[in-house]
Amino acid sequence: MPKNYIEILQNCRIDNNTVIKIDHLYLTINNNVIGTGGNFVSFTGLPKSSKSTFICGVIASCIARTQIFGFNCLTYPHLNKTRIALFDTEQSNFDFQRKAKIIKKLAKVENIYNVFDAFTVTEHSATTILHLIKTYLQNTPDIAVIIIDGLLDLIDNFNDERASKNLIKILRSWAKKYDILIITVLHLGKKDNMALGHLGSTSSRYCQSELEIAKTKNNTYTLTPKMLRSAGNFEPVEIMYSEIEKSFIQL
Repeated sequence: MPKNYIEILQNCRIDNNTVIKIDHLYLTINNNVIGTGGNFVSFTGLPKSSKSTFICGVIASCIARTQIFGFNCLTYPHLNKTRIALFDTEQSNFDFQRKAKIIKKLAKVENIYNVFDAFTVTEHSATTILHLIKTYLQNTPDIAVIIIDGLLDLIDNFNDERASKNLIKILRSWAKKYDILIITVLHLGKKDNMALGHLGSTSSRYCQSELEIAKTKNNTYTLTPKMLRSAGNFEPVEIMYSEIEKSFIQL
């Protein structure tokens, strides 16, 4: 057996002398552990189910350092882990401004970009977007949480099993290397309500938490735990748009 494999094997060994690193807790919902450093979390839902609104809640919680829609998105200034970033692969700059307004309204601050980095990358290929995210991570040591909305645009064929596993492996390696939480957004198929293709099944297999977002018959939106590795189930979070407050509110 080559020497390098022996070294790798020894590095993977856990015994009484192994110091287990405590993961940073980056995301909770109603005090339930959802996302920690070195992991990724998957938000899933049908098109137009208001996935982006819940993502806005996560970002606003991080900016305002308070609970929004049940989310607490935590950062650690004393460890120089203070920033949250969004790579939006679907919306134009014009449409993103609506998302920015929602974040400002929820966070109750005008300048949301002190700790928030936002990028719209709709015109770029899957390979280029991956390189852009990697470049950002290499040059932003204070990043704590990165959101990819949506994951399908980081792969050319979501039914390619090998490419899907490779993409998820890249995300997991980034999360571990940079001690961050990665949050992904993934569409569900309309026929079976399952995450699309091999990419969806691979994501479901390896994510720390999978949360499903749906629109109700009453024009409200719910976030439900579909799979939680680090917590028990919690009651669904329900939100709606209030014409009185001109903002989304939790019910």
